[in-house]
Amino acid sequence: MPDFGFVGPSYEAPSIYQDAQECINFYPEVDPTKPPGTRGIVALYPTPGYTMAAQLEVGPVRGMRALSGGQYLVVVSGGSAYALNTSMVATFIGSIPGAGQVSISDNVTTANGLTAYIVNGPDRYTWVAATGVFTQLPPTDGPWQGANVCEVVDNYNIYNQPGTQNWAATDLGSSLSTNAYYGAKDGAPDTLVSLIVDHRQVYLLGEFTTEVWTDVGNQIPTIISFPFARVPGTMVQHGIAAQFSVARFAEAFMFVSQDQRGQSIIGMIAGYQFQRVSTHAVEQSLVGQTISDAIAWTYQIEGHEFYVVTFPSADLTWVYDLASQAWHKWLSFADGEFHRHRSNCGTNFAGSIFIGDYQNGMLYKLSNTVYTDADATIRRLRRAPHLTTDLQRQYFDEFQIQFQPGVGLVGNDPSDPLEALLTESSDDLLTESGDDLLVSVATTQGVDPQAMLRWSNDGGSTWSNEHWTSIGRIGRYQNRAIWRRLGMARDRIFEVSISDPVKAVIVSANLKASVGDN
Repeated sequence: MPDFGFVGPSYEAPSIYQDAQECINFYPEVDPTKPPGTRGIVALYPTPGYTMAAQLEVGPVRGMRALSGGQYLVVVSGGSAYALNTSMVATFIGSIPGAGQVSISDNVTTANGLTAYIVNGPDRYTWVAATGVFTQLPPTDGPWQGANVCEVVDNYNIYNQPGTQNWAATDLGSSLSTNAYYGAKDGAPDTLVSLIVDHRQVYLLGEFTTEVWTDVGNQIPTIISFPFARVPGTMVQHGIAAQFSVARFAEAFMFVSQDQRGQSIIGMIAGYQFQRVSTHAVEQSLVGQTISDAIAWTYQIEGHEFYVVTFPSADLTWVYDLASQAWHKWLSFADGEFHRHRSNCGTNFAGSIFIGDYQNGMLYKLSNTVYTDADATIRRLRRAPHLTTDLQRQYFDEFQIQFQPGVGLVGNDPSDPLEALLTESSDDLLTESGDDLLVSVATTQGVDPQAMLRWSNDGGSTWSNEHWTSIGRIGRYQNRAIWRRLGMARDRIFEVSISDPVKAVIVSANLKASVGDN
């Protein structure tokens, strides 16, 4: 039974007896050159790990933005704002009270050049890159003082008025709102919650509806008037359930939606049309959970574009991959349990993806060649679909997973002759030396990486003990991960996990089984 669907996305149905698939800290990649049904047409690759890049004030990293020009990364961590250069050297620039998410934009002002614009709810702030001057804007600036979200379009900074339908813009090429440009999302009576600029148009996301505005310029030459107007015929009957769940994604943007009929559908707006992207499994995981605190960010790596959305109250992070159009879970692992991913925000800066921790003020650098979370264990797990044959008995003789073999690490002591043998030898020489002689080498996690298999015979309600086998020490490129004599079941689910810090790629799986009577 080759490639019986073992490789795939996360999809746990409302009833696990229908489907109980999990894909945690793996993401599927499709090989478009292979014909359907062939081995390895879909493989599972490990999600990125990360290394520490900078330590800022201890607390949640509340937001970050790479400023135009690529020379500065502005980050708010705890109650402090920082500007980091391309060497990730941080300079304190000012204090921004609070613990919740902030929003950051930037524009080029006539007076000061490149300027960052930061809002935290009660207040608005600016930082001038050329002079390093940090300013809290006074209550006299603009039609109101605070804002939750901000963006930039046509060199205007735009921002909302919390708890209302109103939004405003700074003067053109300025970080000041001396002319008090403002308008209202009034196509429907719901409150304006968030906003985003897409293709130079402003999408105003309310509680239940979304409308689109565009820059039409100053229409009355003798009077200073708001330069934006609604685009006719662009009302969308979906609003946003979580203010910070909106993020630009490919040629569109995604967010956790709600409307007057319900909530928790994750979708995208492209071309003024809302498209549902979440699956029933994703939506089921959010039933009864608080979703208003969801936060999202997006990144691209090796041609995959990912929408990362974390639900802090649910302690859960889902990721959607545009390339495969599949969902997986991206989770940290501590004290024997899975938890939300540690990223609270992320951005591309200086040729790398950086993320901010939701607790400790650390910035991390993502990498597909790092297999730990800043030295913490990443536990990866794949749970396959149900295996049934008209609910008749099935006898499982052999189960084999094709991992990328030979990915084990060198041990702690390179001077050890056994480790030198392990590093330099072929499979034949390793076999001749005897596995018992190499026990001392496998004292470091990852030297002899292990896959841990367990199974359920009752639809996923209870599980067997773990059964371990080697993925393959370094140099063992013909290693096979095989389990034999696996018993009988009418409804079998296989699950494999790995915690070693190695490149754990699952290419395919094969099963030898036979069907009995009754």
